[in-house]
Amino acid sequence: MTATTAPSLAQRRFTLPAAPASVPLARREARKLLADWLTEAEETLVDAALLALSELVTNSVRHAAITSPLSDIALTLTPDVLIIAVHDRHPTIPAPRSKAHADGSGGRGLAIVAALAEEAGGELRVVADEDALGKTSTVRLPR
Repeated sequence: MTATTAPSLAQRRFTLPAAPASVPLARREARKLLADWLTEAEETLVDAALLALSELVTNSVRHAAITSPLSDIALTLTPDVLIIAVHDRHPTIPAPRSKAHADGSGGRGLAIVAALAEEAGGELRVVADEDALGKTSTVRLPR
């Protein structure tokens, strides 16, 4: 038996500069899309998706901008799951941290996204590109 992938109900891809202003831009774009795609009863999913997207884009901006001037963002809705993916061209594969940076400047974004996804019954995965020069951070949130 082979596994099948559920068909997309909707998908949107966009590219933003790896700059701080892109975080609220990505969130606004996603909020508009999700308002069209999801019902009011799925408000908790919208909130989780916007937080996850904000954290993933922030990571791309803060840690990958030096080698990746652009971040590619994809939102995909299937009957069962909302998938949020952020791709950059920085080779480091981050791992969720259990502690914030000593100076309080951050460091917990992936841990927050991983916990959020797990609580919802989903997952966070960070996968290297085939050429190992970039990565895609993907969060799957069940509907």
